[in-house]
Amino acid sequence: MAKFNPKQAQIYIQTLQNVLTNTEETAERVTPFFTKLDDAKQADKISDIPTAEFAEIKAEFEDTVENYKQNAAQLNTASAPIRLLGIHKSLVSAYQNYAEATALMADAVVVANHAIDNDKYEKSENDQAIYLEKIHAAVSKIMTTSM
Repeated sequence: MAKFNPKQAQIYIQTLQNVLTNTEETAERVTPFFTKLDDAKQADKISDIPTAEFAEIKAEFEDTVENYKQNAAQLNTASAPIRLLGIHKSLVSAYQNYAEATALMADAVVVANHAIDNDKYEKSENDQAIYLEKIHAAVSKIMTTSM
């Protein structure tokens, strides 16, 4: 059996914390843009958003996707302690799927038509909720597993 390496565990937890912190900061930055778009969507007033703001929302969503993809790559290359390999693989998969669901929302914002693809938008919202829950469950398991 492989020997437990405390240094590896420490590096892994630090990487995980960095990814989670970056995810939280990214989400906080994009929330006002999402809220503005979602409120306009609910009120059926997408056309009331000025074109420059609509393009800015799309750009913010795309930046968010890039951050999430970088986080997914960082998780994918992280060296998890042997006893966390299974849950780590679940975390990586859930995070990659979360990034893809976020990309779907960015794709749903169609600047050229000043419109939202409602099917993509709703699928993205649902998928993000599912994968975020899976991410939280995996992180919780990792943090409560004694290394």
